[in-house]
Formats: sequence, structure tokens, C-alpha cells
Amino acid sequence: MGKGNTLSTPNGWPGGGTVYASVNECKSCMRSQFCRGERTRVPLPPFDMRGLLPPFIGADAATHDRSPYVSTMSELGASLGTTPERRHLLRNLIAYRALIASDGYTSGFQFIDGSFVENIEALAGRPPGDIDVFSLLDAPTKYLTNSVSWQTHGLPFWQHEIANRNHNKARFSLDTYALLFQELQPMGLIQATIYWYSLFSHQRNTFAWKGFATIPLDPAGDQVALAALGTT
Repeated sequence: MGKGNTLSTPNGWPGGGTVYASVNECKSCMRSQFCRGERTRVPLPPFDMRGLLPPFIGADAATHDRSPYVSTMSELGASLGTTPERRHLLRNLIAYRALIASDGYTSGFQFIDGSFVENIEALAGRPPGDIDVFSLLDAPTKYLTNSVSWQTHGLPFWQHEIANRNHNKARFSLDTYALLFQELQPMGLIQATIYWYSLFSHQRNTFAWKGFATIPLDPAGDQVALAALGTT
């Protein structure tokens, strides 16, 4: 991963130090491919006989056709929005993504996991109660160039709106986790991605290896998906 052009973070930026100016400064990393939607896309597969998304597709365990499956919100809705309860959660996810976009976050991706990406209706006789969401986001340029704006508005918005797990669980039924790309030096970014991939790729109770989805930020595409979901 080449370091590219760097800039000093605003005073008080979480993590401090020297960081990438944006995702576009790191063209070769997998994260940039996620954020720009350029990773080779494989359609979200159906549940396997275990009621889980398969961790990879086909018989070759080394294939690149594997989880996390890069999807759009419309594709997620078509594949997993199969009941009123699931569509309600998807509308909440879109509302959370709109909240993120409202403060200028337009580059990044989210891992989508939990019972929502399992056939929990067959496995446990119940609908999914929430969606697990891990967001890795590029900070808006307005905060990279203005430390006062970050301190007075950006940081409080991040802490109380984007990264507030209890608040987001109560209002959206989402279990949310979030990191800023600018918080992390290259090794920190790698370690964080490995951790969240490892956590989301195994069932919590059985430790079974499974697949999950990833969705780049796309406010316009989200609105198309929202219209397709309807109101029930």
C-alpha cells in the first residue's frame, strides 16, 4: 500500500498523526475498491443447507468469488427483503445511511451481518431482530481542512449520531460500529479490517464459517432501493 499524499489531521482528530488525504490516495488497497465499488462483483448467493450465506462460491476454496459479497442496497433488498420485518430493517438501514450522508460522508463501505444475513426464520423460528453494521468511512473534506469545524460539529456528530450504538439500536434496530479511515495508519487499517472480517465471518454461537455482504455508500442508489421496498 503506497503512502501517497498526506496531510496533518485536525487538532483533536481521533488517532492523530499523518493520514491519507482520502480514499483516492490509496488506489491499490482493497478498501478503496470497496469504497469506489470496483471490486469484482458476485451476486449475493442464496442460503446454503445450513441456512447461512456460503463463505465462498463453488468448489475452489481459494476462489475470489467469496465473502464479503459486494452488493447494492437494491440487491440486498431483492435477496433478503423477503418479509415485512426484513423490509422494515432495510428501510432503517437506508435511514442510517442517509444520516451519515447528511454530514457529507459519501465515500466508504459497510459490512452487513448478523441474523439478517441468515435464514433465521428457519433456524430459530423468528424474524431477525436487527442488522449488524460496521462502517469504515472517509471523513468529509470540510473536516480535513478545518479543525474548528471538526471539533464543534464533526466530532459531536460522529460520536452522538454515527457511532452511538445504543442510540442507533433504539431508533434504527441496528447494531452499529464505525471507524474513520483517517483514524488509522496503514497497519491499523489492515488490523481493523482483519478483525471485523474475522468477527463477521463466523456465527457467534456455533463459530460456523459463513458469508456476509458489504455495501459501498451510495445515497442515490439507496433512494432507488427505498422506493422498491415500499411501505410494508
